[in-house]
Amino acid sequence: MRKRKKGKARKQKDNLKVRFDKEEVNKIKKNKNEKPQNIERLKRKVERKQNKKYRKERKKDKNKIEEKYSDISRKRRMKIMIVIVIIIALLFSGRIAWIQFVDGDKLKQMAYEQQSLDRAVNPRRGTIYDATGETVLAISSTVNTITVNPNNISKENKEKVATALANIFELDYDTVLKKVKRNTSIETIARRVEKDKADELRIWMKDNGIDVGINIDEDTKRYYPYNSLASQVIGFCGSDNQGLDGIEVIYEDELQGEKGSITKVTDANGGEIEGEGENYVSAIDGNDLVLSIDATLQGIAEKYLKEACIDNKCTDGGNIIMMNPKTGDILAMAGYPDYNLNDPYETTIEELKGTWDSLSETDQIKEMQKVWRNKAIADTYEPGSTFKLVTASAALEEGITTTDKEGEFCCTGGITIAGVRISCWRYYNPHGSESLREALMNSCNPVFIGLGQEIGVSKYYDYLEKFGLLQKTGIDLPGEAGSIFLKEDKVGPIELATISFGQRFEITPIQMITAVSTIANKGTYVKPRLVKQIIDSQTGEVTEVETEKREGVISKETAEGVLSMMGSVVAQGTGKNAQVQGYSIGGKTGTSEDGVDTGKYVTSFVGVAPVSNPEVVLLITLYNPTGEGGHQGGGVAAPIGSQVFGEVLPYLEVQKDNVSEEDVKTEVTVPNVVGMTIKDAKKALEEVGLGLDYEETEEDVSEKVVTKQTPVNGIKIYEGTNVILEYE
Repeated sequence: MRKRKKGKARKQKDNLKVRFDKEEVNKIKKNKNEKPQNIERLKRKVERKQNKKYRKERKKDKNKIEEKYSDISRKRRMKIMIVIVIIIALLFSGRIAWIQFVDGDKLKQMAYEQQSLDRAVNPRRGTIYDATGETVLAISSTVNTITVNPNNISKENKEKVATALANIFELDYDTVLKKVKRNTSIETIARRVEKDKADELRIWMKDNGIDVGINIDEDTKRYYPYNSLASQVIGFCGSDNQGLDGIEVIYEDELQGEKGSITKVTDANGGEIEGEGENYVSAIDGNDLVLSIDATLQGIAEKYLKEACIDNKCTDGGNIIMMNPKTGDILAMAGYPDYNLNDPYETTIEELKGTWDSLSETDQIKEMQKVWRNKAIADTYEPGSTFKLVTASAALEEGITTTDKEGEFCCTGGITIAGVRISCWRYYNPHGSESLREALMNSCNPVFIGLGQEIGVSKYYDYLEKFGLLQKTGIDLPGEAGSIFLKEDKVGPIELATISFGQRFEITPIQMITAVSTIANKGTYVKPRLVKQIIDSQTGEVTEVETEKREGVISKETAEGVLSMMGSVVAQGTGKNAQVQGYSIGGKTGTSEDGVDTGKYVTSFVGVAPVSNPEVVLLITLYNPTGEGGHQGGGVAAPIGSQVFGEVLPYLEVQKDNVSEEDVKTEVTVPNVVGMTIKDAKKALEEVGLGLDYEETEEDVSEKVVTKQTPVNGIKIYEGTNVILEYE
């Protein structure tokens, strides 16, 4: 296009030049008679004139062309500007639409927050009752929260207010002053303030004429009337009244309630607007809980557990669980050491008190976490001989054996499985000919190893599944651990042998007592529970927490046979020290290693009462007893069972069922026989109605000197019990 226009301009130029030449030629012709020099001068003049006109015409043509081009550019620019304006308008419209329809609610909320001041009203946390529904285990009392609105406190009053708040609530003045001087709408000064302190602040405000900028709002504080009772079950709350452990955290949704609010309209600086009142929305209180824990039974369990752990020097503590086998209710769950729920960050362990302040905050938390930990559900252990009850149940159910076939088994001090010799605990004096009942009474390992081999791996694991030992119980507490078993396809003859008498696998105490409760409940498995009722805070409606049952784990006949044998264990076997006069007590003792080659032991006793119709199942587990009484379940844990049952059964008004009382022994005190010869020790023990047990050899050991005895002197046990002697 440009080339065509350029050519046209050049043609106009040539035409103009021709036109000028003709006119000037005529002039020259008229003056042809003039002198040549004049003619030359005239030519130059004509040329100059011609060039001047040419430039003028050319400029004129150029201006026309530029004007034409300018018109085209102007139109294009206008079009571009219109498009840009339309795009900008669309962008603005889109942004407005986004703000209105997408961010509208959010921006409204932000505007509301800028134009109003909200203070939360905490609800009353639900009360926790024991099984009676009358004894309060946890309750929220009314306290106050102190806040300030810095923008509503005048500059001349800020230091005076900070001084008063620091003095009344015993706070650091500089910290309080910083909060009072901040350019914020609200600052928290103190939480959980008791009524007397809040009243003191009210009087000061009245005396100093300050009625705005300081807020005293009702709040709640968690309080535990019995301090450490059931501490590892109940758990505790944080500074914001939120559950942090135990029942408090697992039932947080039921207990916490819904917060209310106090709302007040403010100006741009966060100050109060005259004539504008406050809008109060009430909080909704949390629901109440009724536990299965009975405060009295819990106290009994904790008392005897503490004594046992101290007397037997249990370095890793212990626990006691008490369960109703028919309902799954946990009547008591005690752990030692425990802690004060009202001051959960302060140690109660005497050994740590001397060095507590020197520990770092991190180390203090670690030590407290050990105490907060509920070992009854969170830690696993090897159950030892108490697990023989499961093996016996499976063998009877499968028809492999019967309870009282005389001479069915023979203990020779050990048994060889896949080329490996596994000894009986009394290898030095084998039990000889036994029935299943006698094998359980004697806690004879080889008999149960043999039964395990006959049951077989696949069938044995079926019973582990039925008894709930391959999965968690699902008890309503946080942090429950699962059992540790080899996978079924990894279990060989030797592994099955150790499982059969309770070693080389781990379960939790709650799994163990639930399995034994299944036997006590005539073969019906019941899931353990800690909360049995939830009470609505608004309506008072009571919701029952249903029990979960699974029938047919074993038959009623099998369960009754095992219970009968458990009765014999306590009447005449290794559990003699668990006897309670007037009641038929069934049980089984256990001793196991706490890990491999650790040198630590776990001693335990599981009992049921009464045998005829069990209403209570009891499990006592002591971790690494190092006292002079040794670590055997019969000598250390069984006596605690007697003490606990002796108080629990009368409290529960359980009818006495041991009419003959022939098998109930009189309690006697163990004499000191250390330093005596075996001969003299035997005489001293027989005088108080006790027997003795020691390793016999081919040579006469009657003159050997006793170096150690279990139990130690001073311990009360029942007559007829054997005292185990060691000599050199």
